[in-house]
Formats: sequence, structure tokens, C-alpha cells
Amino acid sequence: MSDVGFFLDKLISSAKDKNKKDLLTKIQDKSFFESLCEVCSVLKELDYELISKKDTGFAYEKDINLRISRALSNNYFTIYYVNIFTGEYVGYSSNSDYKSLKIEENGHNFFEDVQKNIQKFIYEEDREKLSKLLTKEKILEEVNDGKSYLITYRLMLKNIPTYVQLKALKLSNEDSNIIIGISNIDEQKKREMEYQKAIKANITYSNIALALAANYFAIYYVDISTSFYIEYNLDNEYQVLKEIKRGNDFFEGLEKNARENLVPEDLPKFLSTVGKNNLITELKNNKGVKVSYRQIINSKPEYVELTAMKLSSDNNHIILAVSSIDAWKKKEKIFNKMLHQEKQLARTDALTGAFNKYSYKELEKKINRKIKNNSIDEFSVVICDINNLKFINDTLGHTAGDKYINNALKLIKKIFKTNTIYRIGGDEFSFLLTDNDYYVRDYLYEKFIIENNKNKEANKVTLAIGIADYYKNSDSSLNDVFKRADEKMYEFKKEFKSKL
Repeated sequence: MSDVGFFLDKLISSAKDKNKKDLLTKIQDKSFFESLCEVCSVLKELDYELISKKDTGFAYEKDINLRISRALSNNYFTIYYVNIFTGEYVGYSSNSDYKSLKIEENGHNFFEDVQKNIQKFIYEEDREKLSKLLTKEKILEEVNDGKSYLITYRLMLKNIPTYVQLKALKLSNEDSNIIIGISNIDEQKKREMEYQKAIKANITYSNIALALAANYFAIYYVDISTSFYIEYNLDNEYQVLKEIKRGNDFFEGLEKNARENLVPEDLPKFLSTVGKNNLITELKNNKGVKVSYRQIINSKPEYVELTAMKLSSDNNHIILAVSSIDAWKKKEKIFNKMLHQEKQLARTDALTGAFNKYSYKELEKKINRKIKNNSIDEFSVVICDINNLKFINDTLGHTAGDKYINNALKLIKKIFKTNTIYRIGGDEFSFLLTDNDYYVRDYLYEKFIIENNKNKEANKVTLAIGIADYYKNSDSSLNDVFKRADEKMYEFKKEFKSKL
């Protein structure tokens, strides 16, 4: 209802003019705003009007700015409005965890207070770095020319180090104020992105809306009962929230645009999330709904995220904000690829490229679970031990020994045609025979013996081998089978050496 923003603004202005500080504090309280909404709702039902016709346009625009500001502010759990020259500041916070820290929300020297708070509330390892980054000189240097300043650090919430991000922004070089927002990005740091409940300021709505709108390239104010909508974006030249379009068919247009511009694989997920009925249902239970997808922009697919937010004081309208997350997604893919490579290196034997003993332990846990769950019926364990490796190392050197080990692995792969081989010791390899390989295990064993004897005659690498089958009725772990294979391998080695 447009009366709320207009009437609240009038009360704040009047209290300021009359220097009623205590009254001003009361007016700006969250509970006062909610009570005012209820009063205006009752007056409307009784056909009373609080504003004149000449004020209607102003009040309507003011109220929408208020609503957009409050909705977008849900990404932050506190916002400070700081005068650059005097250091005076006012903060707005509705987050109970943050409020429990009892950090000053108002004061006369922001930059001195913030240095004190760093020592009291910031995770010990981040204090020195943050002290240097949050000086007046550093912030002013970074926010010049319309740039925003981002800092990530750990705040102690409930005695737990919690990742937060500070964003400082000056709307123009002529502006004497900066807006500083602090958001909780802890779950994002842990690979999950969620929005945290934030502040709802009752003054400077337009400025805060502009600062927050900079994160989005499109903002929609939608009447869910009629599908009437207004589309906004941030006019960077004039630093205003500019209306660029309005219409009466938001959900129909959203679906049409999605079918024309989204990557086809992402379309079903998008439509099921933002369909009118589903969106209304989800927003009844959640303060926000978001969906990420790929949209064709400049002939290329880019990752985009749409966030829908309900308004606490208005059941008929919602805010939808669209932002680009393409750069973040690309960084995430690179990170995940590097992480996968690191994991592979950690599981791989550096000399041979075979899986290492750590990987074998993972295999052992996996097979043991299947044995316990009775979900595996048959397999064999193969153990191969390289003959004469110590002699090669002692007489020809470790370089020759390394080559000898790799040749041993090549011999195993040549016969058993598998890449899932584990180097479990300096001269020992192990692997499983499953599926078709399990049924032809005797054939493969005989073939290996023939090739091994050829190598023996040619004075090439040879191995001792042992194979044991899993007995479902008596074996309770992979190690039971391994022990039998190991015993057979030593019997083979003993017999093989006796024929030398």
C-alpha cells in the first residue's frame, strides 16, 4: 500500500525537523513499521485516504523503492551508512546472531570503532589482514570511480568462525557517504550458496536500493494476483533505479522468453521452479526461491541466477532479481577440475601411474560394504610380486629398478587388460577379477604363466602370482580372500625360484 512509505517518510522528516531523537528512533523501529502497515490497511478498508492526489505519484514510487530495498537487503545481515568526512554512521540489522555480538549500530567515528571491533569479534587469524584492509584511506582508494570494495573474512558468531563478505560502495564521486553491507557467505564457501536473513532499514531506502541493485541486471516488481509487472534496472550513468518496461502478462512472458533464450537442457528445471503456481506455493514456505540456468547472451550460453523474494508486509507482490553468475561458475568449474586432479594424484602411484595403497583401502571399504549388504556374489583377488627387484636395484641402480617395476606392470596389463591395478607395496600389485574376467580367470592365469616363462627365458621381468576366489558363505571381508591369494603367490614364488 503506497500510503505506508509516504506516511513513514513524512513522520521521519517531521521528527528530524523538530529534533525529536527519541521519537525518531521509535519511528525507525521494525515493530513501528509493521504496526503502521496494519493501521494503513484498516484505514484503506474504511475508505480513508492518507495522501492527496498530487502526492500519489511520489508516494507510489517511494513505496516501491522501499519494497525493493527491503527485498534486496535480504542478501545482507547488516548495512552501515557512513559519512566519509565526519565518520558518523548508522547501522541497520535484524539478524539475531549478529545483534548478539552487541556491535555498535550508531556512532561518531566508524573507522576507529571498526578497528576496535576487529580485535573483539573477528577470527584471530584474520585480524591483522582485516585491520589493514578496513582503514579509511584504503576504503576511499578502492571505492573511487564507482567501484565496489569486497573483503572476505571470518566473523565469530556463536563462537564459530563464520565466513562473511563486506561490500563497500560509493554511489558517485560527489557523494559524501558510503554504504557498507556485510553478508554471510559461509555456506557458499563450503560449496553451498544460501541467502541469509538481513536488515530492513527504514531510511535512505533509495540509496540502499541502488547499491544493492548493482548486483542485478534486471529487477521485476510483480503482482502475483494479476501478473502485472514493472521491470527495473540500474542506470549507471545517472545512478538511479530506472523503470524500463511494464506489462500485464509477466508469467506468460517469462515462459516465452525462457523457451526462446535458455539452453534447452535447463528449461524444464527453470519452468518447474518459476511457474506461477509453484512459485506461489514455494514462497509461502520460504522467504526466497532461486534457480540457476544457462541463457544465450550475445550468442553464447552464460550462467544466470534468478531469485524470487516475498515481501513481509504485502502478500500480493513479489520481487524477482536476475544476476549473472557466469564468472563464478567458470571459476567453480576450474576449481572442481583442479580438485579432481589433486584427488587423482593423491590416489595414484607417482612412478607407475597405477592406483596406490590409499586407493586400495578405498576399494577394500567398498567391497566390504557389499559383502556386508549381501550385494556381491563373485570375484577373485589377484596378487603379483616382482621377482628379483632387490637384485636389480643393488646391481644396476634404482633407475633400472624403476624401469623394471614399470615393465612388470606392462606385463600384467598385457594379459589381464585392466587399468584398475593397485601398487600396494614396492614390488607388489593387486587387482580384482569381476564379470567376464572372473569367468575366464583360469584361462588368463594360464596365459600369464606362458608369458611369464617367455620373459624368464629372455632374461626379462617376471612375477610371482596368486589368485583366490571369494567364498560367499565363509568370507566376511576382502582381506579373507586377499590372504589366500597372498599365500598362493608365495607358494608360486617358492616353486618358481626352485626351477631357476
